[in-house]
Amino acid sequence: MKFNDQLMKNALIRINELQEEIIQKSKNISGAEDFVKQKLELYEEDERIRAIAKDINLQEKQITDNFFNK
Repeated sequence: MKFNDQLMKNALIRINELQEEIIQKSKNISGAEDFVKQKLELYEEDERIRAIAKDINLQEKQITDNFFNK
């Protein structure tokens, strides 16, 4: 199945609608706000760590390339 740009745009719009629906419904659940806050904090920390790991991998590649290209 090939995806064209319009199909992807429609899918993203629908995903955003569903996310908003979930957010609104979760406001009625006790403790949901705390749960989401904690999950977002962990997500942001994970993203930060992944960026650091990516930077380390790039540095390792540069060191290796420099070593073998001398």
